[in-house]
Amino acid sequence: MFCINCGANHLENNANYCSNCGKQLNQHVGINNKKVHYLIPIISLIIVIILLFSVEFYESKINEKVLVFQENAERKALAGEYDKALEYIEQGLSYRNDYDILKKEKEMIISIKELNEELIGVEKKIMNEDFDDAQKEINLLRRQVNINSSPLFINLTNQIEQVETSVKVGEIKEEINKLTTIDELADKLSTLYSLELQEASELKQQIYTKMVMISATNAEQNLENKHFNQAFNVIDEALQYVVNNEKLLSLKDRITEEKSSFEKAEQERIEKAILAAKKEEERNLTKAVQVTSINLKVDKYGDAYIDGIVKNSGTETVHSIIIEFTVVDKSGKKLEEGKTNVFPNKLVPGQTGEFEHVTYSAKENAKVNINNISWLLEEKKG
Repeated sequence: MFCINCGANHLENNANYCSNCGKQLNQHVGINNKKVHYLIPIISLIIVIILLFSVEFYESKINEKVLVFQENAERKALAGEYDKALEYIEQGLSYRNDYDILKKEKEMIISIKELNEELIGVEKKIMNEDFDDAQKEINLLRRQVNINSSPLFINLTNQIEQVETSVKVGEIKEEINKLTTIDELADKLSTLYSLELQEASELKQQIYTKMVMISATNAEQNLENKHFNQAFNVIDEALQYVVNNEKLLSLKDRITEEKSSFEKAEQERIEKAILAAKKEEERNLTKAVQVTSINLKVDKYGDAYIDGIVKNSGTETVHSIIIEFTVVDKSGKKLEEGKTNVFPNKLVPGQTGEFEHVTYSAKENAKVNINNISWLLEEKKG
């Protein structure tokens, strides 16, 4: 036993005081040293356990972070945000670069991104109405996607289906643009039931719009030509499909008004035409034939030679024209009263004819007076 005060060694284990310094000896020190020998392994074990737990806790936190990055990457990939998904994967790999699942998902997302870029190229072909090539590329993309069963391809699969629907819609729109009648457009409506509701609705609206355009154009042409009933029929045919269309209803009202105005004007025109025809007939009966010139020459024997020209100034053909005249001397004494006919016998409107007569023993300075002109109108056929 050693003295804890001076360090002297005492052979007697049961001594109470130090023989060197006289201080009381501590008999419990040995016992404490024995306790220390027991505590060291226990403390070491506790430290190891704490370290292991800390490492495990740290690793679990890292795993949690990696899983969060993985979940975010998958969510972004399913939403079609492939660049953002790759960013999350790179962040996850920065903590666990040996995480095989994350590496495989990275490869898949890169593949999906490339396929998506090809799909964007297909959409450009659709915009350029190159539908055949677009469909071929869609078929190729679909085969590439079908070999992968990962849920990450769901969004791309849906996009491919949408683009394929766009091809069908584009082809139908192209067909619609070539249709020129209401019946053709109506037949096309029956082919839209296989499409999704939204696409079918858009195509129906395009068909309805073209029906209105065709109907309005044809109705305007008929209206211009005063074919009012045909214009009504064209409008009514389209209204079977585009019920209560404001443009067509407005045009129909306009047709009704113009028809009424036209019929009123036509009635007035007919009445005026009848009145004009009566006046014309009266003129043809009373003023159609007029003498345009007349000459009288007395020869050396005293005979008066009369000749003249008449003109049909009417609007109908006349015939059997008779000129009634009187020949008088210079004092006004009647020398002869007679009649003569015009040749040719028939004069069409604007045509001239001649007449002539000889009054014998008329002497000098005789003159002729036209008393009356009569004629007949040619009967109208039918």
